Amino acid sequence: MGARDLGAAILASLDEETIRALAERLRPYLEDRSDHRPLLTPAQAAERLRLHPKTVVRMARDGRLSAMKVGTGWRFHPDQLDIVPPSRPAMVDSPCAARRRPASVEPASVAAIRGPRERSAA
Repeated sequence: MGARDLGAAILASLDEETIRALAERLRPYLEDRSDHRPLLTPAQAAERLRLHPKTVVRMARDGRLSAMKVGTGWRFHPDQLDIVPPSRPAMVDSPCAARRRPASVEPASVAAIRGPRERSAA
């Protein structure tokens, strides 16, 4: 039994009052949109934006481009192809800053080339 047959069987089992109540509840979701346009594939959106399709998908995944996931693929509204600039964290909090060596510490390779040094008395 297909989904269409199942839907018909369910509707056949309902009385008129129940069908009207169901129709009223579903009406906001079933409004006819005359401006309805089909969704764009990543390749179509990329062509309009003059970008590579993989870039468009990455931007959708990052939230920089308005898109929706349909199954395993991305789809784009043709009138919502505005690129949102990424939010950048402050440079002080960059992940590389935590790994940087203090300027006063000499790398081991440089110390090995220079040889042992006498420490100055403080």
